[in-house]
Amino acid sequence: MDFEPEVVLLYCGNCVEENGSLADAHRTLDGCRARFVMLACSSKLEVRDVMKLLEQGADAVQVVGCADGSCRLVVGNRRAEKRVQYVRDLLAEIQLGPERVAMARGERFRESDLLALASERAAQVRQLGPNPMKAMTTAKR
Repeated sequence: MDFEPEVVLLYCGNCVEENGSLADAHRTLDGCRARFVMLACSSKLEVRDVMKLLEQGADAVQVVGCADGSCRLVVGNRRAEKRVQYVRDLLAEIQLGPERVAMARGERFRESDLLALASERAAQVRQLGPNPMKAMTTAKR
């Protein structure tokens, strides 16, 4: 299936080298559109927020948090990882594809690293096709 996925990348502001240029930015990458949203900490991620992004038509959500032992809130990255896994389980249960949501962890991500993560997530969901909820959102308008 050939389509241009919309990927929302939610990233912890503490795990990137430079966070000013991508905060609330939209980028058109090779084969996808990406929106970057900086979080104060990945622990601020809520299940309802990820589900709302998908409900609003995002084809994928990529969460980026600190590496183990690097989180300023000690366990914020682990909380986020559990929430991401919960969303993946929900998506599997309703057969929308758990691949639509993923988490990456690390330190000192650069803008190019975040762009690469968005492209990778887009490549994985391209096989699933467009988010079926996107059609429902468009129909409501």
